[in-house]
Amino acid sequence: MEKQNRISFNIGNKVIGNNHPILIQSMGDMKTTHVKELVAETNDLAKMGMDMMRFSILDFADCEALKDIKSQVNIPIIADIHFDYRFALKAIDCGADKIRINPGNIGSLANLRAVIEKCKERNVPIRIGVNSGSLNKFRGKTSSQVDDVLLAMDETVEVFRQENFSHLVLSLKTSNPIHLAELYEKAYSRYPYPLHIGLTESGYGTEGCIKSSYALIPLLKEGIGDTIRVSLADDRREEIRACKTLLKVCGLKKDIPDFVVCPTCGRTQIDLKPLSRLISSHLDYVHKDIKVALMGCPVNGIGEAKDADYGIAGSGKKDVYLLFQKGTPMGLFKKDEALKKLFSLIDVF
Repeated sequence: MEKQNRISFNIGNKVIGNNHPILIQSMGDMKTTHVKELVAETNDLAKMGMDMMRFSILDFADCEALKDIKSQVNIPIIADIHFDYRFALKAIDCGADKIRINPGNIGSLANLRAVIEKCKERNVPIRIGVNSGSLNKFRGKTSSQVDDVLLAMDETVEVFRQENFSHLVLSLKTSNPIHLAELYEKAYSRYPYPLHIGLTESGYGTEGCIKSSYALIPLLKEGIGDTIRVSLADDRREEIRACKTLLKVCGLKKDIPDFVVCPTCGRTQIDLKPLSRLISSHLDYVHKDIKVALMGCPVNGIGEAKDADYGIAGSGKKDVYLLFQKGTPMGLFKKDEALKKLFSLIDVF
């Protein structure tokens, strides 16, 4: 697909569109009035590499909570609005860096225009989120669900064009991974605005990651997508890990470690599985193009991981760990010492 120029603009302190780096985002997993917990979660995910965080706005109390959250985080926050346009107006007053609306449930055209006018005044971008599960009046209007979604987007985008509002991010969500590529390929050709890509309701853990990867990798390889979320019914850290891995394997983000781990077998004489989790958790907060390996035994050991910058391998003796660099042994150690030395090497790399 021919690469196209996209409209570009700021969302808070981030820039989106027109070949800028793809922004990773997630969403708060509790009511927005739980400020302390959400601030801690947001700041932790930001350290992992998240660029933006979205929060559900159910009432005016949630709007007010945005003020407190905004004062304690350093990334843009997005207010997710459904049903009551007044919450969008209030969220803007409370510091939201972007508003997300669904044309299927925002109400009258007058309500939508009121939100647009307020966003124009404050220079706040809007994400139009059309979801196949909430098409309402647009459902069944065409011969396919894909075209129903596009029809809903067409009608809404036209209102923004009439209002001369171009700071739009478009998302066209479905839980069907087969439909997703068609939706976004058509949207990419149809609209000049940045696209938020993601498979909605993808599932839990492994299932959700596999379905999302199947749907998103073809789009990423075609250069489609300006911001991304892997939506999982899981710990939000898993969403950020999944996004980073996708961008890494597609060659779109380089400052992400590559962690190679042996699956283990009967030859393994070290505590590999818990160790792999400890190393992976450390690498979550490392933003470097570095390859780290954890190998179970001398059979695979340094040989299969000789291109790793650093690694640990089983020595063939129970609970004895071999530390290595670029295929060269650095000594035998007990587990805690090997791990400490590995982390030190990674952090100063």
